[in-house]
Amino acid sequence: MPNQQFHLRDNAFYVDIPKSWDWFFMRNHQPIVFFQDSIHLCTKLRNRLLSSKATMLFGDKLISIGHILQLIGTSSKLNHNLVKSDILPKDRQNFVSCEKISNEVVLNDLTSIPAFEATKIYLEIIRNIRYAFINKDTNYIDRIHYAWRSVFLIRFWYTWLSTKTKSAQKEKYKAAMFSIEINSHTLVYLALLVIQHKLPTTCLNVPIFNSQTCESTFRSCRAMSGPFSSIVNFTVHQFLQRVKKLSFLNSIRCQANHSNANDSNNKFLFPRHHKQSRTIDSKQISSITSTSIVELTVEALENAILQAYSYASRLVCHVNMYEQHQILSLRKMSKLASFQLQKSRIVDYSHLNQHDPDFDSDSDDSSDEEDEDTTGNCTDNEDSTKDDDNYVSDHLFKVSSTTFQGMRVFDSINPTLAKSYFIVNINGAKKYLHKQTAAWLLSTDKSTLSSDRLKRVMNK
Repeated sequence: MPNQQFHLRDNAFYVDIPKSWDWFFMRNHQPIVFFQDSIHLCTKLRNRLLSSKATMLFGDKLISIGHILQLIGTSSKLNHNLVKSDILPKDRQNFVSCEKISNEVVLNDLTSIPAFEATKIYLEIIRNIRYAFINKDTNYIDRIHYAWRSVFLIRFWYTWLSTKTKSAQKEKYKAAMFSIEINSHTLVYLALLVIQHKLPTTCLNVPIFNSQTCESTFRSCRAMSGPFSSIVNFTVHQFLQRVKKLSFLNSIRCQANHSNANDSNNKFLFPRHHKQSRTIDSKQISSITSTSIVELTVEALENAILQAYSYASRLVCHVNMYEQHQILSLRKMSKLASFQLQKSRIVDYSHLNQHDPDFDSDSDDSSDEEDEDTTGNCTDNEDSTKDDDNYVSDHLFKVSSTTFQGMRVFDSINPTLAKSYFIVNINGAKKYLHKQTAAWLLSTDKSTLSSDRLKRVMNK
């Protein structure tokens, strides 16, 4: 609603922004600060990479999913932990796939693929977004550094596109560009609010500002229906009633967890899944924010931004987007980016226009015909395994990795669990390979049952 002056209200936030920050576009006054869903942003970038209609150039290099396919076909799965189902366009909200294709091991292994540079930079943008907004262990200064790496790469890219392509082509990249800009500016604005003592340090807990927290609450509400109820949906009023029950249960559990450990007779013991035992509790969050606030200063913010700009400048030279002497200065590039953002069409949503072509569009939820066809072909043909290949060799070669993240491959095991493991030789070293990992190693598809109950019965 561009006609509403919300930022001029008395209860709006206010920070002192240094005049030398040409790269920062937010106002001093902000009525609210918000993030675009970072998980949705990662999947949006992944879907653009997997789309058969999109052709993306980064300098003189092509961004192509074929580089990852070539990596899967030529390198052992024990190196990169990828399967073909990770790059199928049918599952458009597969965030786990975003994590796997932007893993550090994958980025390092891509260097063995010809003309890999642009694809690696694109995957680095996804990785930077994960580290900046989703990863729970990232320091806040590092969050700003990773976020603005992506910002400057996108700004260099968009400025280059504005001189090379038509305006219709540039529109395809604006949605992701806006989201990255909004999130990165909000990171810095929150830091300024904390530095100037306008907000507490607890607001720096950025990983909870995503859709997964809301979806987890919704799943918990659905789980409260009972084992004999087939009702999985409910009204808004019913949802609010269930949220109240969840609130009471969580308050009891928190009081039990933080009560005196010696007073075990008065504690409520709740069964907990083994994955939930690794979640960060409130004490860990407070310790993280307290340690990160020590080094959170305006000078530290500026240094992180300048380092991110230098890093992005080196990358764009590697793909011949700019020559070294043609690299735009931070001030000039920021002015061009600000000009491009101001040229964008502003829609007044105080008056809904159902004839607006962007009113019902959502690239992540829509499905293209060619994507569905590609998915079907891959599922029926490419992801099928031959019977004569269904064995695990005792000697596994062409494995360059020495650590196997996310895979159960160990140097030693508990003797009582010996029946669950195979003994294999990986590059001359004796390893214990879990049978489930061996089955995954032999498969090229991740089999799942249909969501339709009738089809599940028919398959049996």
